[in-house]
Amino acid sequence: MKIAAILSTLAAATLVSAGKFHPLTNPETRYIPGGFIIEFQEDIPRNVAHNALNSKKVDYKVRNDYTIFNGAAISVNSKHDGNDIAKISGVKNVWPITLHSIPRVQASKKKTTDPETASLHQMTGVDLVHKKHKLTGKGIKVGIIDTGVDYKHPAFAAKGAKAGCFARHGKNCRVAHGWDFVGDNYDGKNKPEPDSDPMDCQGHGTHVAGIVGGDALNIKTTPKPPQPFVGVAPEVTFGAYRIFGCDGSSGDDVIMAAMEMAFNDGMDIINMSLGGGSSYKSNPQAVLGDQLVAKGMVLAAAAGNDGAEGVWMVSDTGLGDLSTSVASFDNLYGMYHSFSYGGVAHPYSPAETWGKPISVASGTLLPLFEKDGTLSDGCDATLYSGVDVKGKTVLVLGDFTRCKSGARGQNAQKAGAAALLVQSTPYGLAGLGGFPGFPVASIEFKAGEEAVAVYKKAPKTPVTFSKDGSNFLVEGGGAPSDFSSFGLDGDLRSKPDLSAPGGNILSTVPLAHGGYELMSGTSMATPYVAGAHALYMQAKKSKPRGDVIRGVFKNTATIATNFGSKTKASAAKQGAGLINVLRAITTTTSISPDHIDLLDTKNFRKSIKVTLKNNGKRAETYTLSHVPADALNSYPDPKKSWPLGTPLIEADYATVAFSQSKVKIPAGKSVKVTLNFKEPKAGKATAFPLYSGYVVATPSSKGGVAVSVPYTGIKGDISRVPIMDTDTGFPTMGYLNSTHDFNEIPKGFTFDLKKDTPVVLTRLASHTPDRQIRIYDAKKKFAGFLFSSNNGAAFGKRGRDTNLDQEGNMIFDLWSWKGQVVATANVTAVPSTLPAGTYSVVVASQRKFTKGVYPADFEVFDLGSIKF
Repeated sequence: MKIAAILSTLAAATLVSAGKFHPLTNPETRYIPGGFIIEFQEDIPRNVAHNALNSKKVDYKVRNDYTIFNGAAISVNSKHDGNDIAKISGVKNVWPITLHSIPRVQASKKKTTDPETASLHQMTGVDLVHKKHKLTGKGIKVGIIDTGVDYKHPAFAAKGAKAGCFARHGKNCRVAHGWDFVGDNYDGKNKPEPDSDPMDCQGHGTHVAGIVGGDALNIKTTPKPPQPFVGVAPEVTFGAYRIFGCDGSSGDDVIMAAMEMAFNDGMDIINMSLGGGSSYKSNPQAVLGDQLVAKGMVLAAAAGNDGAEGVWMVSDTGLGDLSTSVASFDNLYGMYHSFSYGGVAHPYSPAETWGKPISVASGTLLPLFEKDGTLSDGCDATLYSGVDVKGKTVLVLGDFTRCKSGARGQNAQKAGAAALLVQSTPYGLAGLGGFPGFPVASIEFKAGEEAVAVYKKAPKTPVTFSKDGSNFLVEGGGAPSDFSSFGLDGDLRSKPDLSAPGGNILSTVPLAHGGYELMSGTSMATPYVAGAHALYMQAKKSKPRGDVIRGVFKNTATIATNFGSKTKASAAKQGAGLINVLRAITTTTSISPDHIDLLDTKNFRKSIKVTLKNNGKRAETYTLSHVPADALNSYPDPKKSWPLGTPLIEADYATVAFSQSKVKIPAGKSVKVTLNFKEPKAGKATAFPLYSGYVVATPSSKGGVAVSVPYTGIKGDISRVPIMDTDTGFPTMGYLNSTHDFNEIPKGFTFDLKKDTPVVLTRLASHTPDRQIRIYDAKKKFAGFLFSSNNGAAFGKRGRDTNLDQEGNMIFDLWSWKGQVVATANVTAVPSTLPAGTYSVVVASQRKFTKGVYPADFEVFDLGSIKF
């Protein structure tokens, strides 16, 4: 749709300088072709901004208009790209509309009634908040931005009612607000079909809502819960904002519309258990999120489930300065189906593509060994050659360096196996994608070790699978979840902020799906934090904005150790620690800021002032102390560019000196204390160890609540951290022939761009403020930045790439090139086509914390020349 130009209005307006285009920050990111989120300059009226687009002959249709976020989502029908739109006066920022999948979680339907599975509230003090303080979240509104909510579920019924309801359909309904933005058939690529009914047909959103405020303590109707349980805040009022269809993805444009509606409906808290790839905080959801928090809301967002990928992987939605990024801890107990081997029952977690108990008839178990006798990862199909696995359950190692569970499952199925068990490393029950139609499941590390030992003594020992679920003390329970993503972000900011129970969580799912399921993910930890905010607001009889409450929860969190460890887990993994709601509502002390970013050696912030405040009714004396945490070494080999998937734990501890180690503060007063940091003596700066710890202030009065603040830093020069993945031969250049096969470029080859397509391949091992592909002519004169028909202009911020996709394929960026370039990396006209000739291709990535002067501040790779 073209919006008619109102020339008089346009002439009267004073339009400011052009804005910035933000290309996609990760090659995995799927997007809507021609779809853009536009943020206008603060003082530009909406109609003037639209007229400015029209004046440049941009043919577009408005997908969504926003009010709090001064901008719009559009679909462009003309050939204008994001760079063209950013050039238009009055535009501040432009982003492609990216697609976000329904988060992957572990799921398992159970039948036992063991009450220990609901022990998660004992980990956080919520059990005592319910019993002693009688807090339930009543009067607080929580918006669930997700797949919708099954509002008919009895766990969402008002007191005295047998079933839940939606306010548009009944009275006294706990789901009082909501909207379906998309319809059942929406998958992110087709046209949304919105309506007023936010019923959940997928399940994720209902599970999230149950954690926030479900109440399944006294349900008598069928289906009954496997055991009684209650959410964090069982009397909150819900808003259900459905942004996903029954399957598929959702676009930024829809998600942002839901965020704004939640605010306009009066939600106090919004829960965004979405997740995404690594990024910078300048993504549109994070920008709008900070705007909403600044207006008084709370935004809780999932930190992501990329723990197996190593550092720099915390997810994008929660990267705002004011939002809360939530990591996960495993519940102490979990209900699982099991396999019995050698007289011992071990829990297992089915892969997502299997999603049900394994029902293999009694048979034998066969560990797949490498030639050296070690347990194989199952990625090499040739190891099955000559091995009889027909009808047997195969056991492999869960090291995902070479391939993922889909490839392992396919190899086992082709060999004739009946099922595949994958031993988790280093511990716990991993969430697996699996291979469609074939039973794949993860088992605990210890279970794998014991199974191998039994096999070596008695190879014919039978293996059996249970028909029902049982309660197990979970390996890794009460500690940071293995799947939970590591920080920091691309600017060395301290993310995630906080942790909550997210592993092995029993909650609600739609009645049509059985009513109740156990799931794991930061998707489950995030609503726990959202519910905790509701309890805090009710306790304080006020509604502070999100970053204020975040500070209280971070101050009072329980600093935890990794499973089996005696030292504290890195703040890059657990943030400030495991949320403790009882301590948060009873503390009379605060310490701010709520995190300390020491940056790297070159930019080291050695002296930091913190403010310690006594909110109590009498004077208090505090003792200040330092608790060091594990350092993470992701680069032990200086010749390697790709960070370790599981960082090495080191005792590289910083030291802290206090301007006052003891301080007495009168009631209602505050004191500033200077913290003088010294970087760790241990640890090689060339390995860039990520060190962290906690500064603690302990009151002297009996029963006083100690408060703490986490700090993080990097030893070494962050500008020297490898950016491009040279370990596997990136960046590189070649061409695709007519059958799309990749070929090396023969010496002296001249391209016919009508038949052959030159391509540049890149793969990032770390964030970069500006990844460029530069083109030079035969005289070494800069000709422009490569413009790709599939990826657009090759410049801009980029997040770190993950290693493999769910099918085990290596992830990288492919830039197809038909001789087009753009002249500048700021704003540009329509890409131009270079004349025939010979051109050099240079891939350059700006090093972190540099000014961006080329080539001094870049990691540069000259890939040679192309002739066409």
